[in-house]
Amino acid sequence: MSMTLYELAWGLYPRRIGIYLVEKNITGIKRIAFDAMAGWPAPEMAHLSPMGTVPILQTEDGTLIRSSIAILEYLEERFPSPDLLGSTPEQRARTRELVSVLDEAATQFGVWCHKASPLFTGRELQSREAATFAADAYIGRLRMLDKLADETDGPFLAGEHVTIADCIAMATLQFAEGHYGVTLPSDCPRLADWYSMFAKRPSGAPVAYPAPLLALAFGLPEVCPPSA
Repeated sequence: MSMTLYELAWGLYPRRIGIYLVEKNITGIKRIAFDAMAGWPAPEMAHLSPMGTVPILQTEDGTLIRSSIAILEYLEERFPSPDLLGSTPEQRARTRELVSVLDEAATQFGVWCHKASPLFTGRELQSREAATFAADAYIGRLRMLDKLADETDGPFLAGEHVTIADCIAMATLQFAEGHYGVTLPSDCPRLADWYSMFAKRPSGAPVAYPAPLLALAFGLPEVCPPSA
């Protein structure tokens, strides 16, 4: 029995795993992509995840891992080469520090979308106040990431080599821009240079978003003051 990855090929959190698998050149995992346009959650989710979210990795012994970061760390242990976490305690701590900031950014971006985007109108309570707070927090995390990345030498966020932090950052920024039309703040030059570079890698190739969802989502209302 092989491992199975359940995903949405274009989703923010599943994309973390998709980018990582390309960077690691891991090909032996069966991948099942759900169709969000066929209804969500998919019927299979009832026995896969009480949270109704993807990605989900099912290991050979049937263990289900339902957190994208837990999946990444699990795969790092299973496939240690090439190393995408760090070869020393200091390097691993640096990578995890970046991952923490990025995960906070993704969470805040999700709140911004859910509370301000027409995509969620009628599906949940909208709140300009909550959206403004989340948008400001998201941009603040990106500015923090820009400063942290500027402290390192090398083309990647943690230094000379790709890490899972790069995979998570690319998934986040690509989703924000491609699905919602939200670009990087103008005062994040280090992050902008990195994004332009990483987008040219095979793992950073653009993804296709469902047209009906894209029509509603693209052009997320700007609720965060430009000077924030």
